Amino acid sequence: MGINDYYEEITQAEADFLIDVYQAVSKIIYSGRAVTLVGISYELNVKPTELSDYLPQIVTMCDKIEEEYEVYKSGD
Repeated sequence: MGINDYYEEITQAEADFLIDVYQAVSKIIYSGRAVTLVGISYELNVKPTELSDYLPQIVTMCDKIEEEYEVYKSGD
């Protein structure tokens, strides 16, 4: 399997958790606050250590949401 063919199966619970993380990150960005694991954990009522395994996904979410927010702010 090549590097471009890599995928990881996740459970429904993990998928739901990632959606919750996405919504929390969106809320934080749109409110103008800095995105931190502590801030996300506060929004989701989980321990910050529970989020550390998802750090790469959270960084990707932040990048995408910030791009979306910039487009939204510019009115395009």
